[in-house]
Amino acid sequence: MKTTEDLLASFAQSKLPWSEEAESALVSIIFNAPSKIEDVPPPDAFYHAHHRLLIQVFHAMFHAGKPIDMLSVTHELREMGQLEWVGGPSRISDFYSTFIGVGNFGYYASIVLEKYQLRRVIHSMADGMASLLRFDASEGLSATDTLQTAVKAVNEAVSDDGGPDLPSHDIRKLIGEVLEDCENMLNSGKRISGISTGIPEFDEIMGGLEPGCLTVIAAESSDGKSSLGRQILEYAATEGHHVVDYTYEMMPKAEARRVLCSQGKIDAGSLKRGTLTREEQSNLGAATRWVAKWDFHVVDVAGKTIERICQDIARRARKLPPERKVVCMIDYIQLCQTSADAPSREREIAHITSTAKQCAKMTGAHIIMPSQVNKEGDVRESMAIEQDSDNLLKIKKIPPPKDRKQPSWKKQDDDENDQEAQFERHIFFHKVRDGERYRTVHARLVGRHFRFEIIPDSNARHSG
Repeated sequence: MKTTEDLLASFAQSKLPWSEEAESALVSIIFNAPSKIEDVPPPDAFYHAHHRLLIQVFHAMFHAGKPIDMLSVTHELREMGQLEWVGGPSRISDFYSTFIGVGNFGYYASIVLEKYQLRRVIHSMADGMASLLRFDASEGLSATDTLQTAVKAVNEAVSDDGGPDLPSHDIRKLIGEVLEDCENMLNSGKRISGISTGIPEFDEIMGGLEPGCLTVIAAESSDGKSSLGRQILEYAATEGHHVVDYTYEMMPKAEARRVLCSQGKIDAGSLKRGTLTREEQSNLGAATRWVAKWDFHVVDVAGKTIERICQDIARRARKLPPERKVVCMIDYIQLCQTSADAPSREREIAHITSTAKQCAKMTGAHIIMPSQVNKEGDVRESMAIEQDSDNLLKIKKIPPPKDRKQPSWKKQDDDENDQEAQFERHIFFHKVRDGERYRTVHARLVGRHFRFEIIPDSNARHSG
């Protein structure tokens, strides 16, 4: 059995952990995608001295505005007198010509950081053991203090993988941007900071559709939650934004039919049956020409997960110039699926809304998600829906007068074109981040047109 002295001796002679393949892969990736130098682990994380030098050179060249390619790097190393030390031009050529997909950057970076962290822990443990072996009470040292110093060094190495600091925003720059936005609104006469919903009463309360936010529209079945969300999408499309309708429930053609009915004020039943009046035919032609100009897309996501949808949103957002945003609706929350292994339906829904919220924040998109409500009028299945949302709108049906009440035997059709859908609604702003909540807008759902009409002077405060 090995003694403590034998273990210490073998420990000192052991090869420290590192990965030749991972370090070489990151060097090759930077040759093919120089901008990744901003995300690469720090030079100290590279064990091989040649790799460490190359990362330092890449950083210096990138921030000096110099190109990072085979010839420029070779020239830079030659000027430094280090070219032959790293292996000469042939070694630089090997790195440059080895193609490693940029998509694998994170994988190799995590290996390099993991090995670096292990080496730091080993060094901290070695220093701690050396200080304990050197401990001499006669020098006025405390055994407890010496031990605590050694443990602290190991803990610091364990908790810090050596990666770069998270990106930060200087408060002075942020304040400048806020003041600039305020000045621009004053000069332009625009009174909202986000994308208009097309409904002035909503814009006054919400400030429009702020980028990076999640808006939940909650209502009972057939009370207009999808129609309201789609109506907002339609207006965002008229403003030139990239609009996506992710639908779990409806067929894409049915969604297109509803957009035409909304824009052309066309009776849904007449369009479906092909029995349009001459006026409706004229309106249909005008609506078709108008809608055809939009950057509006309908995506059938039946069987797709929220993770897959968020990936699609991110890809679309990356392709847009800064002045254009993704405005989308995922219809609806209770039909969403996830690849996460959640222990309960409540946690599954919580994961879905959290994923959507983080997607909106990271991409700058504004995501609208309709939600069903329970008998008490609260969002169904998880209170995380309310917690994750930036705006929560609740559509509440106003009971019709007794003389217009439907017979008790009549079943309510799921179709929003049913007569029941013609009655008035209260749209209650239960939550508005950075805005005034508990406001109510009085509106009428015109079911045959799949859109809401605001009843004037209805933007009242609500005590509920």
